[in-house]
Amino acid sequence: MSSAFSVQLSAAAVGRRGQLAQAAEGFGPLYGILLGALVLACGIGLIMLQLRYGRLRRRRAVLVSSAAVVITSVLAGMTVSHGSGRPEAGTPGVPVLRTAEAGAQRVPVLVVPNRPGFNLVGIAADDAAAGTDPARLTSGRRYSGSERTWVGVTLDSGDQRLYLSVNGTPASLDVDTGGEPAAVSATLRGADGPECASAALGALLAGSERPWSSCPADRLTAADAGMLRSTVRFLAKRGARTVALRADDSPRDRAAATVVREAAAREKMTVVAPGEGAPPLIVVTGWAAAEAQVEEVGTGRVKAGGTYLAPWLLSPPVLGPSAGQIIPLRYDPRGPAAERYLSALSRRFPGEVPSAAGYEAWQRQSGGDFAPALMYAAAEVYIPGMPAHEHGGADWLTSGMITAVSGPLKQPSP
Repeated sequence: MSSAFSVQLSAAAVGRRGQLAQAAEGFGPLYGILLGALVLACGIGLIMLQLRYGRLRRRRAVLVSSAAVVITSVLAGMTVSHGSGRPEAGTPGVPVLRTAEAGAQRVPVLVVPNRPGFNLVGIAADDAAAGTDPARLTSGRRYSGSERTWVGVTLDSGDQRLYLSVNGTPASLDVDTGGEPAAVSATLRGADGPECASAALGALLAGSERPWSSCPADRLTAADAGMLRSTVRFLAKRGARTVALRADDSPRDRAAATVVREAAAREKMTVVAPGEGAPPLIVVTGWAAAEAQVEEVGTGRVKAGGTYLAPWLLSPPVLGPSAGQIIPLRYDPRGPAAERYLSALSRRFPGEVPSAAGYEAWQRQSGGDFAPALMYAAAEVYIPGMPAHEHGGADWLTSGMITAVSGPLKQPSP
């Protein structure tokens, strides 16, 4: 080994530090120590062979070669240990999706919006807590429509460490919130927070690196308003003269209720509360209220001639109960694009259920197009004597079908 080659070896080791750190993500500091020791042992062995066969005769060459081996060993060990102990915090002010090391567990963690102020932290564990002080962590909770544990955490500006407890095992992540507070805190604090986080997750899965500044429940989109009008017209054409309406109190849901009432008035239909007779039921709430409502219909506590869901309610917990769910969608939830979203969700945030908000954010970020709206019916499939078939990974229904039951819906004028 020549002294020039030894110097080149050290330079190459320095130049590949980022690649080593990336490759070592998920290993602990012990891995770095072992790797450094291995590199050192190999280097010493190589020098001994060179000495034995007379390749190194000058004292200076021996010293340079030895120094190069030691430097390379130290850099390798430090790089791997540093890379595994404090991974990159990500783009400042952009939602974070990364894996935390909790002992032997590798746990996906989502931080939305990753801005100064209130943040919603989703942890893929049944028992989890989070906070900025390891001695004072806030316990998480479950929300309807999600399989994750969610924790509200107030973060400061800039680079900082987020501490976690995952099924009783400590872990941590480094985050950088930037310097500008978010404008989505009010929605994140409530029952619609997980839907907002699901939309941010969908955009992240498609490669978004932009700050997250709004939540789906903040407003009613023109597309969703059009599909609600189409739902009322769909029912009117089938002879319905009365519809029941279940609304919620978010800005989107209040606006949606107004759209339904105005559309019903144009069709000369009466709007009543759920449980007044058994007319078709239109649900324009968030996930939690919608899940409770379809369970009431499914168990017979509330009578309804079919349950017509708002387009943002494509969510497994809302589709599961047998309540005659029908939903207008501008995409096929069994189509190739939706399957790619489901695959990305299973890979990056395993165990989480898909959502309309997540898929639509993924589709917009991916540059995909939406199609004319169709009515889709969702139903669990059960054959007596046959075991239930469950799809692997994320799915809209674990043992059911979502099938188009109409042609393209005409969009009535507002």
